[in-house]
Amino acid sequence: MNLIQEGLALGIPAPPADAHQRPNAARIYRMWFGAEGALPADQDLARKVLNAFPREPAAAKINRAHHLLITEALAARGISQVLDVGCGYALPRPQGGGDLLFAQNTHDVVQQHGRSASVVYADIDHEVVACRRSLLDQAPAASRPTAVLADVADMARLLARLVADGHLTRERSVAVLLHDVLPWIPDDARVQDAVTYLRTWLPPGSALSITHATPDFSPTWVERVQDVYLEEGIAFRPRDQRAITSLFGDWGDLYGGPVRTVPTARHQAGHQFAAVPDYVSAAYAGVALKPQ
Repeated sequence: MNLIQEGLALGIPAPPADAHQRPNAARIYRMWFGAEGALPADQDLARKVLNAFPREPAAAKINRAHHLLITEALAARGISQVLDVGCGYALPRPQGGGDLLFAQNTHDVVQQHGRSASVVYADIDHEVVACRRSLLDQAPAASRPTAVLADVADMARLLARLVADGHLTRERSVAVLLHDVLPWIPDDARVQDAVTYLRTWLPPGSALSITHATPDFSPTWVERVQDVYLEEGIAFRPRDQRAITSLFGDWGDLYGGPVRTVPTARHQAGHQFAAVPDYVSAAYAGVALKPQ
């Protein structure tokens, strides 16, 4: 079964015939990290995004640095199953050496704490999944992560499939990373339903990590970015702190007490951008644990 057939079986439509002539948010995200070979449509939209919010590349790097820090923190706690939803493309390695931080993959971090850890990448973009699978085919078979086509809004189907295929088990805790994925689902009810189902399904001791764009720090700039994407037919829905915090339900914070949602750069100790103004993050981060 090819990816198109796989997607149709999951209720995910095939990409349009002119997909490579349309801008793609996942490809643009890679541009902020120096990826080459961007398509003209991506380059055009990226310029418009930068005109609306010049700090967008920095916000992307803040998000990615947080992703790696929190993945490390969760793996260090002994969570050996990780589901990276809305994983996007692997990021490019810098030419001629340089800072390799952002080129790390989720499984690179997790498997430092256990080669047998199970890591699943999930994305709704056919090309993203195809690229992930191509890269993962080169990994050692004994510890090879997997990449699946999935719609985060159809959480029940995704989780049932992962269990049926042996990629996840409910016998052990799972860390779920929802980093910069929920803003791309504009329907508030669908987001709340999907995350509520996820929290109910996850076994005790599991972790839920969310980063989410917000207008709270720079409403004018974020609104401009939203309009730029909308003009290209791309839905983008930043949410306020209250809406983002509600996604964690009654779970407690990873570090104790009520769950906290704070500007992404200030969530994890040691974040390299911790000193930047909150408007550069342009997003909140929160991490919560399901009670035992």
